[in-house]
Amino acid sequence: MQMSPRGLATITTDLRPPWRGSAGLPVLLHHGIGADHRIWSEWVPILAARHPVTRFDMRGFGRSPVPPEDHSWSMDEMVADLWDVADAASLERVHLVGESMGGTIALAAALTAPHRVASLTLSNASYKGAGLGELPAWEAQFREGGVAGWSSRMMENRFAPGAGTPDALAWFAGVQAQTHAHVAIGLGRVLAAADLTQELRGFETPLRIVLPDSSPFVPVRHGAEMRELAPNASLRIVPGVRHGLPFTHARQEATALLGFLAEVEGCAGRDAQAALGRLAGRGEDT
Repeated sequence: MQMSPRGLATITTDLRPPWRGSAGLPVLLHHGIGADHRIWSEWVPILAARHPVTRFDMRGFGRSPVPPEDHSWSMDEMVADLWDVADAASLERVHLVGESMGGTIALAAALTAPHRVASLTLSNASYKGAGLGELPAWEAQFREGGVAGWSSRMMENRFAPGAGTPDALAWFAGVQAQTHAHVAIGLGRVLAAADLTQELRGFETPLRIVLPDSSPFVPVRHGAEMRELAPNASLRIVPGVRHGLPFTHARQEATALLGFLAEVEGCAGRDAQAALGRLAGRGEDT
């Protein structure tokens, strides 16, 4: 791994065969609270065969710096971190993908610099804090049960019974249990206060929204609202899944994303709505 100028741990993987040359714009993956860059591990071999893939540990997680308890968290800082990683990896224009709060940050970043974003994919993520579940209870969960109590509750919220293999769930639980309480609470407050409604109106970048139907955090109606706000948005609802969608359904979601990226790049220079129309023909609800 390498460190960006702002100290964030980053890694880029490029598995494209040499005869493909420079085909395929880079993909930048942003994880959410309680995880690190390895949440995307099963996505990487699929995506990196066609696109360079950059992952990083967001501030406060993994090998990236953990701010002090009195740190003043903000969405502006998280957006600056994302573009810092992109600049460090020499990514001029990217496909952005974010899960949970990482998706909200990716959306905020795309809204600030749409010229740098070829497409945006949100997995179990929202555009606003109002209406999100569980966040108001986090401080009490940490206070009463510590990190272990919070993490145990998060595992229930992320994974329905039978979802994921035991070894994968054990790994995820171990990573999540390393979360610092002040980091989760600080970021949770930023997320709860977020509202990108006005900025999202008329957002023309191809936007793909994928939501589980049973997330205790992000209600399906938030996806429907985003689809109405952004003219080039599509929405797909995955049944029977909680908030751990990008982890438990990694290969399925990575393969679907690869198809979307091919559509977007295939219609470069034409109306992006054409790509979304073709996705609708394959089951994407536009």
